[in-house]
Amino acid sequence: MFEERGLALDDKDIDSFRTVLYDCNYYRLSGYFRAFQVDPSHGDNRFVEGTCVDDFLTPYLMDERLRSLVFEGTSRLERTIGARFSYLLAQNDGAYSYIDENSYNEYHTVSDKNAALSQFPSRQSPRSQLFNELCRWLSQSKEVCIRHYRRRNQPVPIWAAVEAIPFGTLSKMLSLHKNTQVLRELYKSLGFRGREWRTCAPSAIQSMSYLRNMCAHHSRLWKREIISAPPMPQGAQQQFSSMEFSDKSVAKSLVVLSYLVDYIAGDEEYSLRLWEFVNSDASYSDGIHHAAHWE
Repeated sequence: MFEERGLALDDKDIDSFRTVLYDCNYYRLSGYFRAFQVDPSHGDNRFVEGTCVDDFLTPYLMDERLRSLVFEGTSRLERTIGARFSYLLAQNDGAYSYIDENSYNEYHTVSDKNAALSQFPSRQSPRSQLFNELCRWLSQSKEVCIRHYRRRNQPVPIWAAVEAIPFGTLSKMLSLHKNTQVLRELYKSLGFRGREWRTCAPSAIQSMSYLRNMCAHHSRLWKREIISAPPMPQGAQQQFSSMEFSDKSVAKSLVVLSYLVDYIAGDEEYSLRLWEFVNSDASYSDGIHHAAHWE
């Protein structure tokens, strides 16, 4: 089938290609084909003359390594946010305020509320959705610290709860929380400046959760168009001022991630390692820095 579409294959390629297809699923790998096909958006899936297996296997395999690096960074970010948020919240509002609905806004903004009520009047508000998630994670958690409080029929303090709450739910808590003092201190400690704690930080953190979830589902990163592109903190703009990338490219999300991790760590070890890998192959680097839009 592939030879009929113009893909150059020798016996060695066929064996390695069969192994990859067996392990990864044709449709997962097919996303990497599209950059080397004549006009896939209009159904012409023939490969451009001269295309060989290595052309799409290289970015596929490099994505596997990049996802590991992204997991390393997002895990550091998630742990730090959880620890600092729980400390600041306990100091300001107490250990159990996070399970008080009055600690959160019902909607992110007034315009969000008006739009939601006009389009989906029966749908739960973001705050209600958040509390359903919190209840589910805390009731299902197998963490020893959570089981300890469940057995005693006691509420779970915030410093224990953050061990059971995933990054996505934690980012929703931050985006809806009312305590501006806690949020301001938290986001400042992560490297956000001035009023960025209000205008930039919540969306940026949610985008990092989105990036993490993409990697958890083994999604393609090379030439990917990011739907939830993060806003750019001033510090990230300065640190990576010479880097060029398209607005919805994976590179933009990686810039924000590497800036935040560097700021937390107090050095540039993570960003140097990440970008050294991305830039180790010119074609791969271009696909990370520039999104491709395929219908």
